[in-house]
Amino acid sequence: MTDNSEKIRFWINGEALFAELGTTVSSLLKKSHGVEMPCGGRHACGKCMVYAEGSFAAPSETEKKLLGAERLAQGIRLACFLKAVPDGKIDALRQEADGEETICVSTPSAPSVSSAVSMSPAPTSERAVAAQPSERTSAAPSAEAAPGARLYRHLGAAVDIGTTTIAAVLYREGRAVGTMGAWNPQSVFGADVISRMEASLEGKAGKLAAIVREAVSRLLTELAEHAGESAEAIETVIITGNTSMLYFLTQKDPRCLSRAPFEADELFGWWTIGEALDLSCRKADVYLPRCMSAFVGADITTAILGSGLTETNRIPGADGSHKEAAAAIDTNVSCGELNGVSASRGGRSRLMVDVGTNGEIVLFHKERLICCATAAGPAFEGAGLSCGMRGVAGAIDHVNWENGSWKVHVIGDREASTAEGICGSGVIDGVAGLLESGLLEDTGYLEEDVCFAGNVGLTAEDIREVQLAKGAIRAGMETLLAEEKIDAAGLEGLYVAGGFGSYMSAKSAERIGLFPKIDLSRIKICGNAALAGAVRILHDRRMEKEATALAERAKTINLGSSAKFQEFYMEYMMFDE
Repeated sequence: MTDNSEKIRFWINGEALFAELGTTVSSLLKKSHGVEMPCGGRHACGKCMVYAEGSFAAPSETEKKLLGAERLAQGIRLACFLKAVPDGKIDALRQEADGEETICVSTPSAPSVSSAVSMSPAPTSERAVAAQPSERTSAAPSAEAAPGARLYRHLGAAVDIGTTTIAAVLYREGRAVGTMGAWNPQSVFGADVISRMEASLEGKAGKLAAIVREAVSRLLTELAEHAGESAEAIETVIITGNTSMLYFLTQKDPRCLSRAPFEADELFGWWTIGEALDLSCRKADVYLPRCMSAFVGADITTAILGSGLTETNRIPGADGSHKEAAAAIDTNVSCGELNGVSASRGGRSRLMVDVGTNGEIVLFHKERLICCATAAGPAFEGAGLSCGMRGVAGAIDHVNWENGSWKVHVIGDREASTAEGICGSGVIDGVAGLLESGLLEDTGYLEEDVCFAGNVGLTAEDIREVQLAKGAIRAGMETLLAEEKIDAAGLEGLYVAGGFGSYMSAKSAERIGLFPKIDLSRIKICGNAALAGAVRILHDRRMEKEATALAERAKTINLGSSAKFQEFYMEYMMFDE
């Protein structure tokens, strides 16, 4: 039998403590550690997830069932099952949202998350170095290829690094063979860009770079293996993302992004190689598209390409490059032909909004591009909410208030009672339904928490997060329209980008005030247009120059110094119709 009187050293959040050998780890956790245990540690809820390192006993069948193989493979365990072992280490993380992959945000009390952020073995995680442009700074690989030719022969990939999520797609000889998505593990340093900048400036730049490189590598490796290939065989990768994400990826000092005058000293638009980024496809040519400014990144540059926002004589998707992507990618990366959108007519105004953590917005008017970023937060991506999760099996993605009761749809066609959480499209539907039912006031007041199915629903705190997010995005849209003296009703089209956009109800979005009043037929749901644009670059070498030209012509509005934005923000926090 184990002698539980023996004292051993054990580590929680980087701090050492002494405990009896075999003590249940959950009993060592204090409230300040931030681990949620709704079931009181009775092995029932599966919520007390921690990252664990050490000679812990193998998981029981019950723990395996609660966590699943993927989480276990990432080093995630349940504190209520673990027994303290000598020099065992756990990082207690507060669960913000969970789906097939967990996103966690470190608690304020945690002084260190250095051992928490690595979700699988990463031999280079402590020595990540800044990436630099290769000698091919201005020339794509296979430069001798004909205009319009793709940038790879056998295997190529496109990646979108979002603040909250990462999406990747793999192509083989012009056809999409797989797609994968994951939470961005940098979230352990904070759900927003500012928190991560602070972490970088406090000496954690190497860790921020290492964990996102590892996450991208893992996606590319798994995609390749599922296609019967090796990641080493990937020849070309296009990696898009907002300016901060590319700074973190390449381990560049983000100081210029965090201080006035907020001018990026690196806007990218160059080639490097996989080895420089510690990627699993070490020999691959890697292209980082041009950013527009410190606030508006390469993801918006490629989203313009992917949506066809500025194009007057081409139906987005008609070349087939990202039609293949849409057929393979569950986040539906294309806009246009696949959604019945006809070619745009010139001379009119079009607005594109990326309903994501940074909430970037672009107005195309009289051949000009004006853009901004709103720092909306991750609520619309399913993070930071009490029951939030990615749009994966088990998530409520649609909610309706019908005849005095809630009707929901659960991804995977599961029974409503089996719902595990709610994703972004479900959140928007849910808030719209609460307004219709009268349970939620226009001011945002919700008298009591509401469950749509089982224990999954929205709380008053969740509503507040939605108000902040939708208020920021709507205010940004109104600011750009006011800047150009345009009435929203006169827009030719409102293009909605974002990973979950293809599943979002435009009617619900308009009801909660996320969008201005506009004919619903003019709303074009584009899905992950940023990834679609990266796919276009991958399949047409001319698009590299096109992307750079788009970024160079764009004008960015700094909303932080805009009095109009502040006025609109306060106005559109409300849910008035």
